[in-house]
Amino acid sequence: MSIMDVLIINPPIRLGDKPRNIPHGLGILANIIRDKLGICPTFLDINAHRYTEKETEKIIENTDFDVVLIGGIASVYGIITKLSEFIKSVNPDVKIIAGGYVAMPLPEVLLKNSEVDIICTGEGEITTVELLSRLKKDPNAQLDDIVGICYKKNNDKNKVVCTQHRPLIQNLDEQSALPAYDLIPMEIYLSNPTVGIGRDIDFISSRGCPYHCTFCYQPWGHKPRFHSVDFIINAIRLLKENYDIDFLSLQDDEFMADKARVREFCEKKNRYFPDLLWSCTGRVNIVARDEKIVKLMRNSGCVLISYGFESGSQRMLNSMRKGIMIDQMRKTVEISRKYKMPIPASFIIGMPGEDDKSCKETLDFCIRNNLPLDSLMFATPYPGAEIFNFALRTGKVDENHIHEFVMKLGDARDFTTNLTDYFSDEELVNKREEMMEKARENYESFITQEEINAKTRNLFGSLLKKYPLDEKDLEHRAKHGGISTF
Repeated sequence: MSIMDVLIINPPIRLGDKPRNIPHGLGILANIIRDKLGICPTFLDINAHRYTEKETEKIIENTDFDVVLIGGIASVYGIITKLSEFIKSVNPDVKIIAGGYVAMPLPEVLLKNSEVDIICTGEGEITTVELLSRLKKDPNAQLDDIVGICYKKNNDKNKVVCTQHRPLIQNLDEQSALPAYDLIPMEIYLSNPTVGIGRDIDFISSRGCPYHCTFCYQPWGHKPRFHSVDFIINAIRLLKENYDIDFLSLQDDEFMADKARVREFCEKKNRYFPDLLWSCTGRVNIVARDEKIVKLMRNSGCVLISYGFESGSQRMLNSMRKGIMIDQMRKTVEISRKYKMPIPASFIIGMPGEDDKSCKETLDFCIRNNLPLDSLMFATPYPGAEIFNFALRTGKVDENHIHEFVMKLGDARDFTTNLTDYFSDEELVNKREEMMEKARENYESFITQEEINAKTRNLFGSLLKKYPLDEKDLEHRAKHGGISTF
């Protein structure tokens, strides 16, 4: 084909909430194929617009495309399965390429149970360009020499071929790109802050995580790879000039993994954008050992560091290979309060080995340290994580019905699978509600809403005058252990 029309689809997530997180991966691919191949894709962001199923189908029926790129988190598996069937009913000759967390850990399962043709099993920047270049020349071309994919041989669901793994990108600045912000409905995302106040944009400045938590799927490796600080500064400049952002939410797996980079970022951010507020992800073992880095970040406009505490039981932390100590969690709370920063900490209930004692230890930790348990997640065996393999080994997920299991996966706040041997399903659900209620009751006796409001005003200053919080945002932040947790 002389001209190739590409449709990129961002499926909907967390329909009970507002659309908050821009589609980074799909946005990067849009920018890459436009730059490398001269193809300007159509970007269908179902998540941002909250299109209904019928609205989505009508748009697809009225769009010309030869190739569809689609991806997302694990919970969109069912949506992609259904969408792929509809797409093929409209255009049987289209090639559907999937990637991301929904596709990479179980490529054979998705290919055998959907109309998806090809899956990128790793980072998509190079693979997607090679695939589109090949398919543009011949839609039925052989693909077995393109590394980093799984595909249906001769369109046969029972003949899935996987090529060798593609090495990870080593220079993100040169081999990746910023998302194609101009193709994404940015005003929708900017009107629904991820973490902060006002025109808050989420940004990912690295890939990979040095830790090995059993509940986490980490396809990007355990040796973090970083965009340079200059790359981040240039991105902020573009976002401020084009979208007038006033808050940056750094959503890396572990932004603080390289403290020298953090220091450089703080210095350059203060030099070029002194009024920009920001937040990031962090680790209690880093913060507890280095209060100075928190002070530096706070002085550079960082108003929030989010943490995964996960449990108040050292036994449970050890079993999930979290790599932190209870005393480091306590110290992190102390340091955060010293610098008047919220403590958005997430916890998990229902990991293998969880029992009444470990749940009590978690609740006791929160009460001693005056923390709510608003962000208490069910241990969910997402494909690719070690606990998914545990669930298969122990029969908690039927290995003969993986497709059916993944079809029902949703947010970790929703109960899916009981990985414990101690609690019944009903007991585990009730235990979570009981712990959350008791921790919230204790927290409300520790601090009043008026005090929270005063601390919030102090934290965000003039931004709160410009962008007052609404009730739904307050509810969202409470659920995610956000700025309401002082």
